Amino acid sequence: MDPESEDIAVYAAQAPLAKAAWAFVGAYWVDYDMRAAWLATHPTLRRCWVQAWLMPHLDDARAEGYDLDELAEAFADDEVEHPLWEPFARTQIEQGATLPVDRETWGTKVNPDFIAPGVMLVRLLPVPDSGVIQPGERYMSVPLLMQHDEGPGWRLLNFVSDQVPVPGWPPQLGAD
Repeated sequence: MDPESEDIAVYAAQAPLAKAAWAFVGAYWVDYDMRAAWLATHPTLRRCWVQAWLMPHLDDARAEGYDLDELAEAFADDEVEHPLWEPFARTQIEQGATLPVDRETWGTKVNPDFIAPGVMLVRLLPVPDSGVIQPGERYMSVPLLMQHDEGPGWRLLNFVSDQVPVPGWPPQLGAD
């Protein structure tokens, strides 16, 4: 196989990963659609994300009668039907979706990094004017840790860091 054909094959194999990363990026940072962004995330991230949101309000949540573990588990579903969904979704978009991403000037770095079986690191970055990052050139990027599962395929596992998140009180998102 000639080198150009090999490159095309590599890029084609990465297309589902890039498409899944953009499902989250487009929903969260471009369209500000938390429901669509949620569908693009892995249940582990969902648990950690709601746990991180609740951490400053644990006493209030308990006083309201919520079982914190049941609450985190309810938020792991694709379609969250919980009274706290709306306040959660609103604050996450208002406070977190502040990266000025658009589909024309942002992209993902080709050749994602292998982290573990079924886990890849994609980097979201503003595309340079030349369209290509030159060898040795420094650039700002946002890590998008992606996990592949049978059935749903690739989903976002973390975007705060390149570390696998761990649910808990507090959750470990890897952003220290």
